[in-house]
Amino acid sequence: MEKPKITLYGKTYTPSAPKMKVWRRFLAFYDEDKTKLTVEEFLDAQVELILFAFDRKEVTREAVDENLGVADIVPLVRGLFLWIQSQAFAHLEKIPNAEGEKG
Repeated sequence: MEKPKITLYGKTYTPSAPKMKVWRRFLAFYDEDKTKLTVEEFLDAQVELILFAFDRKEVTREAVDENLGVADIVPLVRGLFLWIQSQAFAHLEKIPNAEGEKG
C-alpha cells in the first residue's frame, strides 16, 4: 500500500514508519464512542491523529488548518489508519509459523 501524503505550503510529506504508540492512538480513537462529539471535536481529534502520525515539525495544526479542506481530513485519517494496519500486517506475515516449521 502506498504511503499517505500531505501537502502543506506546496511541499509534500509522508509519515515515518509507524511506531506502536501511533497504532495504539489510532485504535483508541476508532474504538471510542464518538456519538457525543460535536463535529468540531471530531475534526479536532482527526487533526490530532494526522499530527501524531506524521510526527514532523513541519506538520502543525496551523499548517493543516491552512492547507487542507474540511472534506480532506477524514479521508486522510482513514488512509493513514489503513496504511498503518498494512504495515503491521506485512510484518506479521514475515513471522515464521511454528506449526509450519514442524512439518
